[in-house]
Amino acid sequence: MTTMFAQNKFLWGVASAAYQVEGGYQADGKGRSNWDVYTNEYQVTQAFIDKQHTGNVAINFYERSQYLQDIALMKQLGVNAYRFSIAWSRILPNGIGEINPKGVAYYHQLIDDLLANDIEPVVTNFHWDLPYQLQEKGGWGNSNSVQWYAEYVDVLFANYGDRVKKFITFNEPFIYLFFIDLLAHNAIAKANPYAISNETYGKQAEAVHHLLLASAIATQNYHQLNLGGVIGITLSFTPTIPLDANNAEDVRAATVFDGLHNRWFLDAMYKGKYPDDIVKLHQQYNPAFQVSAEEMQLIAAHKPDFIGVNFYAPAYIKADASAPYGAEWFSTNPDEVKMFNGPVRPEYLYQLLVWIKNEYGNPTIYITENGAGFGAADEQLDGNIVRDPLRTDYIQRHIDSAMQAKRDGVDLRGYFLWSFCDNFEWVFGYDKRFGIVYVDFDSQRRTPKQSFYAYQQIINETPSK
Repeated sequence: MTTMFAQNKFLWGVASAAYQVEGGYQADGKGRSNWDVYTNEYQVTQAFIDKQHTGNVAINFYERSQYLQDIALMKQLGVNAYRFSIAWSRILPNGIGEINPKGVAYYHQLIDDLLANDIEPVVTNFHWDLPYQLQEKGGWGNSNSVQWYAEYVDVLFANYGDRVKKFITFNEPFIYLFFIDLLAHNAIAKANPYAISNETYGKQAEAVHHLLLASAIATQNYHQLNLGGVIGITLSFTPTIPLDANNAEDVRAATVFDGLHNRWFLDAMYKGKYPDDIVKLHQQYNPAFQVSAEEMQLIAAHKPDFIGVNFYAPAYIKADASAPYGAEWFSTNPDEVKMFNGPVRPEYLYQLLVWIKNEYGNPTIYITENGAGFGAADEQLDGNIVRDPLRTDYIQRHIDSAMQAKRDGVDLRGYFLWSFCDNFEWVFGYDKRFGIVYVDFDSQRRTPKQSFYAYQQIINETPSK
């Protein structure tokens, strides 16, 4: 089955990740991933929510009978694209080597079912669930990870490249390597879950460099196949605001965090070099972090066809000597009603998109994640609908900001809301809901929320050009 999508059509979509939705964690020859082990053997969610939650069932998206119902809901919503990730250990149970035909077949069927409903599949190759056998070999800290990934994605391109016309190499390298995975490892070590050292950050610089090399090589390989599609990378962006603009230390800390989180990746790909201020910090705490001119040339020569922008909120940054690199960002939300991911400031999405346009040559952009969760007060069941006025307002205002940036010259081609259904939120388990469809995790019953119908109306009323 082959469906060609108009390249100039604006994509309205929803997004997910394999470990967060699929379940089926031991089904059909799937190998263990890092998150299978983290949640089942080490019970990492216990340190954060005082309960053991796993992705063993999640929202049961591995079952075709279930996901067909979800696709029908997507069709009702009116989206024309669905961003999902592939579980590496379903395809290659050991991370490298033998291919699992049943795992390959699952995604063949899912892709065909999406296309049959006129929903374009947008595939994220890697969204944090590393085969555990590779994790035990050092994961992304091992320079061999570049080759492991190349072998894996070649299987994806060969199997799905005829129908999938938009691949994403990685999801949110910063949040993955400098935050969520570190929290999980702290929980495994029975340490303070949020205590991260300068030396750990310095060590992670090597891992994130390997990841960017892997992304460049995958991009090069994909282009050589001439499959008629595009390949990009999804990055998290957190505009930084000094908590006290008159405090020189807060201003410095905000600059550091901006370099780590925002400038690091785009500078490498579009300018061919990492930011000097952050390189010096990494090398101060990890002198072994050294990159060659040839490696930086490779990253710049095979830049992505598009940037996936994941935006939730800016961060108010304060100087704190106990925080890695002296920049504290996770506990500084001044809003009275707090969103899980930070302060609600839609104007910063506009500013971010315009900054990328002006600083990096106006690359093609898809907003690959944007969404909100506010807790139980914004998840009130009312008959056959869940009332979530705060999420509804968040979505409307952020889409307004994004579309204003598009009108002002940003090459914005699509918007993917995070997330379609409530799902497993990593170390926070099922306690944090981001979906526009409510999931009763015991019965798997779905109930559309107020935000579902608001997004449906936006899609219906906004031109798709």
